[in-house]
Amino acid sequence: MPNSQNRNNRRKREEHSETLIIPHITKEMLEKARTMAAQGASRAEIEQAIAQMQGVTPQSTEPAPKPQPEPDARRIIPTSRKRHTDEERKAMLEQMRKEQEQREAERREQATRRTERPAWHFPVPDPVKPEPRRKEPPVSSQPDATVQMPAVQSVQPEPAVPAEEPTRTMDPVHPVEEKEPTPKPQPVQPSEKKEPVQPAPQPAPRRHAGLLRSRTEAEAELNEKIRSDHIWLSNPVMVRGLGLAPVVGAALNGEQALILCVACLLLITFTRLLAVAICHLSGNRFRPLIYCYTAAILYIPVYLLLYELFGNDLTVLGIYLPILITEPAIVKRMEFTELESIRDALRHGFNNGLGMCVALLIVGCLREFLATGAVFGHTVLHAALLPLAAQPAGGFVLVGVIAAVWCAVANVYTDYKREEVRRLYADRKR
Repeated sequence: MPNSQNRNNRRKREEHSETLIIPHITKEMLEKARTMAAQGASRAEIEQAIAQMQGVTPQSTEPAPKPQPEPDARRIIPTSRKRHTDEERKAMLEQMRKEQEQREAERREQATRRTERPAWHFPVPDPVKPEPRRKEPPVSSQPDATVQMPAVQSVQPEPAVPAEEPTRTMDPVHPVEEKEPTPKPQPVQPSEKKEPVQPAPQPAPRRHAGLLRSRTEAEAELNEKIRSDHIWLSNPVMVRGLGLAPVVGAALNGEQALILCVACLLLITFTRLLAVAICHLSGNRFRPLIYCYTAAILYIPVYLLLYELFGNDLTVLGIYLPILITEPAIVKRMEFTELESIRDALRHGFNNGLGMCVALLIVGCLREFLATGAVFGHTVLHAALLPLAAQPAGGFVLVGVIAAVWCAVANVYTDYKREEVRRLYADRKR
C-alpha cells in the first residue's frame, strides 16, 4: 500500500532531524543515547559517552589547523604608530622651529663671514714665533785659556735608594667674588602697557675700497643707474618710444623743436610734481584721473608763457602743442602703483623732460639740415641732401635710424659695464 504521508512534511522532518551513526551498537548503548537525548545532550556528548562505553578514544570533529605559510622577509607589515597628544605635538613643532632657526642663523653667520672680507683678501700665515735660545755657559775672556775635559773614572754601581717624592705645592687661594643677585622680573600690572619695540634700522651696505658687499648689490646699483639715466641710456623717445607724435609731426626744424622742448620740459616736470603731491593727499587713489586733469590744468599757464616767449610762432605747431597733454611721456607715470616722494618726482620729471628735449633738438636740427641745408635758419649748405626729411614719412625713417643707432651704442655700453661688474666680483660669492 502506498505511503499516504506527505512527501514535503517528510522532507522537512529529515532536514531537522539528526542521524547518529554508531558502529557496533548494543542495547545498552542505544538506551544510553536515548536517555541523554531526552535530557537535551548534544550529539558530541552522546558520541563521547558511547565511545567511552566502547573503549575507543573519540575523534575530534574540529578540522585540523591548516599549516600557515612562512612569513615573507620582504613583506612590510604595518604597525600602529604611537599617538601623540596635543602638548607633545606642540613641543615637537617648537623644537623643529628652534632647530630651523638655529640652522638659519649659522648659515647667515657663515655667509657674513664670507662676504666681510674684500675681494683681494689672501690668507696671511701666522707669524712664526722664534724658539727660545739656550743659555750657554760663560767662556773665559782669556785667549790662552784651554778647556780641560774631566777624566772618565769607572763608576761603581751604588745601591738603589728610593727616590724621594717631590713636595706638592698648593695653588694660592683666591677670594671668591660675591655675585650680585640678579633682579627678579617684576610682574607687569594690567594697567601698564608695553611700548611697541621698534625694529632696529638696517645698516647700509658696507663698502670695501669702493666695492659693495656682493655682486647682486653691485648689479642692482648698475641697473638703477641705467634706469635713471633718462638722457642717454633710458631716453624716453629713442629707447622707450614715447612722444613720437610731436617729434615726427612737428619737429621739422630747429625753431619748432626748441618751442616743443620748452613746452615738454614745463609740462612733464610740473605735471609729475603736482600729480604726486595730490596723490599724497588722496592716499594714492585715482592716479589716472589726477594725472590727466593735472596736465590739462597746467597746459593753460604753459601756453600763456610760451605765447609771451615765442608769440605767433606757436600757430606753426598746430594740434601737436595741445596734444602734449595726452602724451605717454607725461602721463605714463600713472601706471606705477608705488608713490614716490615730491623731491624724487621733481628730479625724475626734470630728467625725463631733458631727455625728450635732447631727442627733439637732434631730430629737428638734423631734419632741417638734410631738407634745406640750414640749422636754426642759418645756411650751412646750399644744397638739400634729403628733401624727404621735411615730410612726416621722412621723419619716421630718420627717427627709426637714429633710434636704432642710439640703442645699439647704449646696449654695447651697458653690456660692457655689466661684464666689468662680473669680472670685478668673479672671485666673490653672492
